[in-house]
Amino acid sequence: MNHPDPLLNARRPWAAHIWWIALAVGAAGFAFVWLATPHTRDIEAAWQLGARLLAFACLCCAIAFFPWVTPRLHWLLYVPFVFLTGYLIPRISWFYYGDGARAQGDSFYTHLYLLLYPGIVLTAAAAYRIGGGSPGRCLKIMASGVLIVFSGFLDVMWQVVNPVAIPETIDAPHINLFTGGPISFGGAIVFTLVHVPIIVGINLLPLDRWIERLTGAGAGPRR
Repeated sequence: MNHPDPLLNARRPWAAHIWWIALAVGAAGFAFVWLATPHTRDIEAAWQLGARLLAFACLCCAIAFFPWVTPRLHWLLYVPFVFLTGYLIPRISWFYYGDGARAQGDSFYTHLYLLLYPGIVLTAAAAYRIGGGSPGRCLKIMASGVLIVFSGFLDVMWQVVNPVAIPETIDAPHINLFTGGPISFGGAIVFTLVHVPIIVGINLLPLDRWIERLTGAGAGPRR
């Protein structure tokens, strides 16, 4: 038997509305990023990365604070599958089969790393939340997914798993923001390893306890 989510019975009435407010802001933010910012691999200004992360963070909150937690709503997960199958995968496939990756490299990068990967993270978190997962743990899943891709792990492993020579330097825009420019391959490994304690620390935070205190949702799942 399914029980009402604590957010629906929270002492603070606004708690049950967090999800749709965050969804509206996140959707508006995504529309702004998609329509008003360049679809390039390079980050031309720090605020552009900030705008992308803010829109993503709002979508994360919309999922984490979704109050109708029940396996009966599993059909909601068909929505991202339709988007992935009906647009994103065919579009990414075209860059390979149409040999357009080089001609439209920035667009390929945008679809692969700024749409596909975030889509996977959000879908996995939504499945966890709808299945009964707590808001705090849901946020941890999404935060960890983002940190893993921004940690430089992908950039290091790209050189390892592909048949290419290990380069002297790694030129990745999200790393350059912190280092000021390309860094050595060894430096990229160190950059990645520095993120390990950060991810561990985030997953040890008592987020559910803090959320309960903030929203007045009562005693619920702890961490």
